Amino acid sequence: MSLRTQAEADLSFILEDASAFGWPVTLTDPSGSSVSLTGSAKDVSEQIDPETGHVVSVRVASVTLRRSSITKAGLNQPQAITSRSAKPWTVTFDDINGSSHTFKVIEAKPDRTVGLVVLTLESYKQ
Repeated sequence: MSLRTQAEADLSFILEDASAFGWPVTLTDPSGSSVSLTGSAKDVSEQIDPETGHVVSVRVASVTLRRSSITKAGLNQPQAITSRSAKPWTVTFDDINGSSHTFKVIEAKPDRTVGLVVLTLESYKQ
């Protein structure tokens, strides 16, 4: 087994193990097909401006998912939909307190070397 193949297999433990870092997320394509997956979810509300070193008020959300799990669930590679009139890909997950949040995908960054995709998200109201 090559190192790349081993790295992709290791993602099942790194991203999808709910007893470790795995977090339940729902991925929905523009047609409305939804799947429940487990990945790494992030939703933070402040960052440091690298130019000034000051804290700025922003919301940064993303999920990292195993590409093979998306494919096995029957969906294509998620992508940003730039048209405001078209339905976007969405991701829904609960925060640590159990409140559900829905986001639209504004950027998809696949890593085809190890088989994951990072989805950059923006708050979305349906």
